[in-house]
Amino acid sequence: MPKAKIIIDACCKVKNAHIKGRSGKGKAACGVLIINEKGEETTFKKYLGEMTVPEAEFRALIFALDQAVSIVRYDIEVWMDSELVIKWMNGEYRMKKDHIRPLFDEAKKYSQRYKSVEFLHHSRKSTNAKKADKLANEAFMEVQN
Repeated sequence: MPKAKIIIDACCKVKNAHIKGRSGKGKAACGVLIINEKGEETTFKKYLGEMTVPEAEFRALIFALDQAVSIVRYDIEVWMDSELVIKWMNGEYRMKKDHIRPLFDEAKKYSQRYKSVEFLHHSRKSTNAKKADKLANEAFMEVQN
């Protein structure tokens, strides 16, 4: 039986992010594409506020898992371009960041709403990733205008 897919993208506009070693907060938004077992698509988007990139990725994941429960309840695949978040969620990396731990714990709690969850990494260039990215940018731009 095919699994439902949840494709998530967070955009976080951090000033001077291109500078090596730069960290900080920026304005963030997310886009979510849900493809149910029948192949039907549903989309969501949300402005998240000002936060760090890892916070934005986790807030997007939490938002997606919360929204998807009204559409799918059984076996899901969660696709993100954040390899770090995927490795944290799969237990490949241990969560050592105290400021991220509450978001990680919340995402784990939300994932328990489903029969099974598989966390997978994808390229930003995939078709579905581009759709989620477009939604995230739309949510960001709606607040900026």
